[in-house]
Amino acid sequence: MKKLPQDVVIFMLLKLPLKSLLRFKSISKIWYTFILSDTFFKLHLKRTTTTKDEFILFIRTLREDDPYKFTSIASFLSGDDKNNLTTLFPDVDVTHLTSSCCTIFNELIGPCHGLITLTDSYIIIVLNPGTRKYFVIPPSPFECPKGYYRYIEAVAFGFDSIVNDYKIIKLSDVYWDPPTDDRGPRGSRVEIYNLSINSWREHNIEFSSIYFTHCSEIYYKEAVHWFTIQDDLVILCFDISSEIFRTMEIPSVCTDLNGPRYGLAVLDDSLVLMSYPDSMCSIGHTENLLNIWMMKEYGESESWIKIRTVSPLPIPIESALVIWKDHLLLLQTQTGYLISYDLNSDEVKEYNLNGHHESLRAIKYTECLTTIPTLSEHSKQVQQL
Repeated sequence: MKKLPQDVVIFMLLKLPLKSLLRFKSISKIWYTFILSDTFFKLHLKRTTTTKDEFILFIRTLREDDPYKFTSIASFLSGDDKNNLTTLFPDVDVTHLTSSCCTIFNELIGPCHGLITLTDSYIIIVLNPGTRKYFVIPPSPFECPKGYYRYIEAVAFGFDSIVNDYKIIKLSDVYWDPPTDDRGPRGSRVEIYNLSINSWREHNIEFSSIYFTHCSEIYYKEAVHWFTIQDDLVILCFDISSEIFRTMEIPSVCTDLNGPRYGLAVLDDSLVLMSYPDSMCSIGHTENLLNIWMMKEYGESESWIKIRTVSPLPIPIESALVIWKDHLLLLQTQTGYLISYDLNSDEVKEYNLNGHHESLRAIKYTECLTTIPTLSEHSKQVQQL
């Protein structure tokens, strides 16, 4: 490092995979300090990447010997020019998410600066898949008033660029719990966890109930997006920095709640909306096709354009997962297997990767040096997978 100009060294290091950078930390104290410095981290975060730098992170749930117990497995895969998948690391058993609960609400959220969040609504884990470091978020200390119960609608994760901190957001419905089957009047609760100070707080703000559909949550433009119903189906957004909710309309032909399912993704750095048949609907109730809409100007509802229709769908699907390499649409079939549909060639490929019904989740991921903020000595510490 002393014999080469610093800008040359930085250029070389930025071209290296994360695995090599982590090994180079051991060369000397100088290398260790430099690679972990804020200056190099910011350069690494802003480095130019392409779709070749992306790999896919999957979370899938498998049933154990006990018919009521499930285990969540994380798989790290890359793809070659022929769209074959290669395992980057051995599968990881995410033991904290092993439960006897329904797996339908298990979510994979992110990425945000190389960090992701795994949750089953109650257990929340922040993980850097590249460094294999993770942290289990402590439970919220806030209890429901006596005579009420809480239903968790959604969990979100993102970065607040104003205060330079990562936040977990938990959205809940609070219902009066009388001794009848009537759920009673609904109230809402927003709880926010700041990672740098290891602390939860309540945020007194109302929100519309989340319209749950698989793989419909997405972090984009420093905001988290879901669906909600306000007369018609709309996108509900929560800005991480301002902590304010807002809504965006979707194409008017996509507001039917009696047939299609809807999902959100990112394509060419733009927000896209996918509509596809609901596997729970009766045969013939919905058309056997998948539409992809793109929002050309973010936040401008008038800028939605339909960019692709896949018709007919080659295999009955359960959910649309993600668009990878800007042309591979990854889908979960009704039998729980992963398939890809090439939007350029119409080629369909089935992979030997499956999970419990409705449990497969996927995101595009680019490796990053991001460290989970150091916590106080009295709190739970960052762990290694």
